[in-house]
Amino acid sequence: MSELMTIEGNVPSYLANVEKSDLAKSLGVTDGGSGYKWVSIKGGVFRMMVGSKEMAKNEDRSMNMVVVASAPAIARTYYASAYKEGENSAPACWSDDGNKPSEHCTTPEAKDCNSCPQNVAGSGNGNSRACGFSSRLAVVLESDIKGDVFGIKLPATSIFGKAEDKYAPFQEYIKRLVAQKIDPATVVTEFRFDTSGQYPKLKFAPVRYLTEDEYEAAQKQGSTKESEMATGTREFKNMDEEVPFEKKATPQIEEAEPTKVAKKKAEPKQDADLDSVLDEWAED
Repeated sequence: MSELMTIEGNVPSYLANVEKSDLAKSLGVTDGGSGYKWVSIKGGVFRMMVGSKEMAKNEDRSMNMVVVASAPAIARTYYASAYKEGENSAPACWSDDGNKPSEHCTTPEAKDCNSCPQNVAGSGNGNSRACGFSSRLAVVLESDIKGDVFGIKLPATSIFGKAEDKYAPFQEYIKRLVAQKIDPATVVTEFRFDTSGQYPKLKFAPVRYLTEDEYEAAQKQGSTKESEMATGTREFKNMDEEVPFEKKATPQIEEAEPTKVAKKKAEPKQDADLDSVLDEWAED
């Protein structure tokens, strides 16, 4: 039986009745330019970037961050030629919602992603698909929640898969939090490199609940312009360096308008502590 994720302590009273946040809704389902800040995981190292320039790096195997916002859908990107070190080429085709090519794509590979030949197993290296999945997040550092907002793009290997020990790929991590009524916007998340593969890959685990002050700060960070830059449905001058520029129009997302997070409500009755609830994950 595998050990799965745990957070010490009960749900704090100020988080107990929090309505589902915009982040939880986007994850629980299923002026840009050179100043854009983002986290690269190239070479299995956390690199703090401003545009295409590396400002700092952290060679530890993990970093604790707070996810303050997420793109509304998992995107897809197809490059016509193989990646070469030092070469920055634009994608041949891409999808903002994972269902159909972007309206700004001038050379779509197909009318929709399901029927696309680049979506067939074996169209990429080995049995992989030539068109890759990715998910865009806005994050802040645990040590500086009121500071800079960074974008980070998760590759498919960091999104999909099964839990192992207390860690899980991002989609499974979010599903397990939501299943236990834990809002992803209320916790510090550990981003840890999985060193078992050839390419950079992250896995995730909850660390602790945010304090009341941290929670309020994180909520504000999720509504900033920087957060929208990190997660917005946009085109890119350079998809590898992730320097965004504004589109002429933004595609509409067909989903209910998200509600605002409630500030505080009456303290509810606690049925069980969080450790007991999360222990059940090991039995899945």
